[in-house]
Amino acid sequence: MTRNGLVLATLLLAAGCSGGGVEPDSPGADGGNSGSQGGDDGNPTVWYEANTHHNAGGRLSPQSLTLAEGQRGTFTLSIDEGHQLGSISGCDGSLDALTYTTGVMAADCLVTAQFELKQYQLRVEVQGQGSATPGEWMLSYGEQGRFELTAAEHHQLVSASGCGGSLQGDLFVTAPATGDCTVSVQFEPIQHTVTTHSEGAGQLLPPQQQVNQGQRAEFEVVPESGHVLWSVDGCDGELLGGRYLTGPVAGPCQVQANFVSNAENAIRREDHRLASDLELIDHARQHLSNSEAARLALVDSLLAGIERISWHPSHDSVSFTTYQTQTTWTLLPANEDGNGNPAVGGLVMASQQPQQRMAAMAANLFSVSRSEQSDRLLRQLIHWLTDGADQSDGLSIITAQMPGHADSHYFPHNEGIRQWLNEYYPDNHRINGANQCDYAALATCIDSQQPDLIVLSDIDRDGLGHQGIAPALAQAREAGIPVLLSNYWREASPMLSPLYQQMGLAVSGNYWSKLNANDLEIAALQASDPINQQVDTLLLSLRSGQFDTAVLAPCESNLLHCNDATFVSAFKGGADWFHGAARALDEQGLSAFGLEQMDILKAALLLADKYRAGIDYPIDWQAQTEWQQAMFADWLVNYARAGNPAQPDLGEFVKDRSQVLKGEVAHYAYPDTTSQRQTISVPYRNQWTSTGWYALPGQTITLTRHDTSDAQVTVKLNYHRTNTNRAFSRKILAAPLELATQRLPVAPGQSVRFSSPYGGPIYLHIEGADGALSTDIHASGIVHHPAILDFSQPEQIRTFNQRYADTELPHIDLRSPAAEQHLRRDRFSGALGGVTPDVSALLNSVVNDHINPVYTLAGFKLAGQSLAQSLPEAVATACVALLGQDCLDDRLHVRTIIQHSNYDQNAHCGFMCSGNPWDSGASINPIGWGDNHELGHNLQVGRLNVHYSDTADDWTRYSSRAGENSNNIFPYYVKWRAHYLRDGHTQPLLDTHMNHKSLFYAFMSDAAGVQDQAGERVVLRENCQILDSGTDRYQAPWASNDYAVHNGYRMAFYIQMALRAHGRTLADGTVLSNGFNIFTLLYQHHRVFGRYASNSSEWLAHRERLGFSLFPYEGNAVYGGRNVSGIPGNDFMLVSLSHLTGLDWRSHFDLLGLRYSSLAAAQASANASKGTLPMGMFVLETDLPPANMSEGLTFLPLSLSDATTRWPRDSSTPVDCPRP
Repeated sequence: MTRNGLVLATLLLAAGCSGGGVEPDSPGADGGNSGSQGGDDGNPTVWYEANTHHNAGGRLSPQSLTLAEGQRGTFTLSIDEGHQLGSISGCDGSLDALTYTTGVMAADCLVTAQFELKQYQLRVEVQGQGSATPGEWMLSYGEQGRFELTAAEHHQLVSASGCGGSLQGDLFVTAPATGDCTVSVQFEPIQHTVTTHSEGAGQLLPPQQQVNQGQRAEFEVVPESGHVLWSVDGCDGELLGGRYLTGPVAGPCQVQANFVSNAENAIRREDHRLASDLELIDHARQHLSNSEAARLALVDSLLAGIERISWHPSHDSVSFTTYQTQTTWTLLPANEDGNGNPAVGGLVMASQQPQQRMAAMAANLFSVSRSEQSDRLLRQLIHWLTDGADQSDGLSIITAQMPGHADSHYFPHNEGIRQWLNEYYPDNHRINGANQCDYAALATCIDSQQPDLIVLSDIDRDGLGHQGIAPALAQAREAGIPVLLSNYWREASPMLSPLYQQMGLAVSGNYWSKLNANDLEIAALQASDPINQQVDTLLLSLRSGQFDTAVLAPCESNLLHCNDATFVSAFKGGADWFHGAARALDEQGLSAFGLEQMDILKAALLLADKYRAGIDYPIDWQAQTEWQQAMFADWLVNYARAGNPAQPDLGEFVKDRSQVLKGEVAHYAYPDTTSQRQTISVPYRNQWTSTGWYALPGQTITLTRHDTSDAQVTVKLNYHRTNTNRAFSRKILAAPLELATQRLPVAPGQSVRFSSPYGGPIYLHIEGADGALSTDIHASGIVHHPAILDFSQPEQIRTFNQRYADTELPHIDLRSPAAEQHLRRDRFSGALGGVTPDVSALLNSVVNDHINPVYTLAGFKLAGQSLAQSLPEAVATACVALLGQDCLDDRLHVRTIIQHSNYDQNAHCGFMCSGNPWDSGASINPIGWGDNHELGHNLQVGRLNVHYSDTADDWTRYSSRAGENSNNIFPYYVKWRAHYLRDGHTQPLLDTHMNHKSLFYAFMSDAAGVQDQAGERVVLRENCQILDSGTDRYQAPWASNDYAVHNGYRMAFYIQMALRAHGRTLADGTVLSNGFNIFTLLYQHHRVFGRYASNSSEWLAHRERLGFSLFPYEGNAVYGGRNVSGIPGNDFMLVSLSHLTGLDWRSHFDLLGLRYSSLAAAQASANASKGTLPMGMFVLETDLPPANMSEGLTFLPLSLSDATTRWPRDSSTPVDCPRP
């Protein structure tokens, strides 16, 4: 064997040991040397090298092979962990598993193996809304995968696992890769807990929810029966019908719901439709019960140890009613009035205010009508007010604005308080010096004394009013210092009124009623408050609908003012509390709904709204529940409330009664609202006047006052007097019972907001110092109705006509400086036609036929003219000559009132009714008898009234009989003037209000001594009937004081006077060209007389010039203890006529049967420089005198000594009458 052969053999042996080998090409190959160039057989064996090459990660074994030509070699692959064969090639071999076999060797060759790391697939499985990045990994062995995990919006990563990895924040890192694996990632929505909290009777369902972030939770709103959701909020949600949907939830949150009763909901929203009538009533009664329980607890404490009590605060006192029954209570009520009749009203009140306790006394308990029981009550009241501090370290007390003996011996309250304290807190109290803590000093006293109690009265020595003490009271309130109010006025004083208002007290004067507690049994107070009991009785009655209209039968006036005991018990007692509470709020410009608590009143106001909405006029007597509910609605209106709903059916307030029908709504179309600022003036103090503004029903109106004057301005709504509503007599309710109100103040620089369920004209009442007053007011929310504020402005007439034509507004106002007319629309339109064919003609007639002629006849100055210009020339001349320059004094001869007249469905009394305003149930008629008769009523004066007396020389025996006749000179004159002078008629004018023939028959009955069948003297009228009881004309026509009795006869005194004066030359030589002007002179004489009859010195200095030289100021036996100012009309007119004409007019008085005193007779005789007026009369019956007055009439002389005189027109005489 050659060396090479030896080497090869060695190698082959080594290769065989490592897994490699030689593979013969054919079965015949025996493993001999095939790679050499020769052999034993002589053929050389050729050897080749098969070498290997590999990278890291594995290897080939052996590293090489030496192979003979034609042989094959094998290599074994060893692969490291985590690796794999990537590729192997060379030597033309092939791989089988881990064995690589070369091809047949034919040359040296190289087997190259490429190892590589194993690759593993890492997959990610994601559950929920989120992502993993990347979505999968291919990793080499040992490598770590990193996945970024991202939750979708409103989601969160819950878990990540697999591949041996771990979560590092939002990154998931696998273990080194050793194989394929899967990472499992789970996302889920972020969830929050949404909880609920409910107050009141209701709940939200479900009570709690787990909600995915970003999603909304929904809750069902479930109120209990009779309740409603008031509010719900939280979680940025919204209410959708009966479900509450939150906003997208971003975190834990809570939904809060508040449920209230239907009644409470209605009150809060001020809408009666949100609760039933029964719910409102029950709500009010529950709060009333709570209030009564609080009162009883207080009464038990403060009246402990007292069985009966009497306290008479005197007429210098007030009484109280609480309208804040939940915080202010009656501690000591009255049980009697001054006449011993049962009565109700508070005398001592206690109030728990938010910051302090307060009490109010009708008079000073410390010193007025003291008793052991009243003192005990006062001690226990102080103990309560101070919350026991009076017993802990002595009582520190401050008195302020307290009257003392130095002010009046009637009110020694300063002294009384100190005496009382010395008795009950001897050596255990501290008190300031009297009057040392008044006004601004009160604040200093509070700082220095740190009082337990302030006792505050209302003497206002410096005239500073409440503002003088307001800062100190605010200081006391902040410090929680209690205040005890001690009244000494006869009504609510300006100084204490704001404090009464703070307490919720309505205050009434006690001067006339003299309410008092008389032997009042405390046990009764512990049973129930009488006012609370009346209110509850009313509410129960409304709840049951039980009402008997029979209780109204005794009422003879507007039901609001009917005090029949049965009606008061059944309805009015409780209703008056509501009415008084609403009125008290209005007088402060407050709406009940703007105040805390007061649920009783608020519920009742909504109940009234509900009843008002259902009113359907006319309401018959038999419709008892309708009547009851309508009355309640009428009783209760809080005008200072902005949200009063309009009453749909306004009945005869806006239409004539004939047009008010069941089932039909009496209403009208609304024009657009507007605003206006104007200065509104009155010529005299304490007057009300038209503004031209109108309130629509339910419309909120704001009046803002821009002036700073001291005048007191109050809003007056509507013009109707109380008894113009005739429900009490007709037994039919056809309109609201109370239309006219005057209780909304407008303070300087302040505003008042109000509304009315009825609407109507807006007026302003202005009070202040004497003289003209004005206020600067801006109004918004108003409309303009047909109104004239200045007749001298043609533009106002044009505007009036336009508004009258363009609107349906149902009321009209006409204003002149001295008189105003207020009309329902149909009472104006009904006057159009005839001599007043259109609006302008009617307006002209109002001024020139009605107001001015009447005022001129009465000798008054006309607006825009001086008195000298206003009077007829002859009157002015004669009056000045006979009475002096007083006759032309503009201030003396002017009516310092505005005379109002109303034209509506009814008058306050009868068909027309006097007063201011006077009113009529008919259309306006400037020349009508009624219009001028009623205006004349307001011009009647005692000195021009005929009087009856059975004793001539005793003034105290004289009583007026002029009630319905002395005023008839005005309609008589107006009618005569319009017919003959204005219209130029010549035909006779008839009027049946009087027949002058009755005067002739009465006189001739006396002249002839007419007797009845029994032989008794009688006086006959023109129809041969007995005039009245009485034996002569001094008794039969005059003795009776029945309404309007013998009016025609009594009128004859005045009309015959004018006829006798016509054309007569007066005492100064002036010719009276119109006999009616004698009335003007009498009126002027009366006023000048009154000026100087007010005191002795003035009278004595001027009586001779006045024609009364024989009349002392006082002391004459005829006066009956009076002074000269008390002269009866007969004496005054007799003397005045004699002074004015120079004639003795006793014959005229004798003709009519009017007595006069001997003093007046003597004066008439002394004044009669021109003789005596002949007895007689001008012949008229129901016809008025012609244009030339007595110049066209027959004068009929009369004498008691001539019984043969006959009536010229028919030759009749009472002598011819059958004996009655």
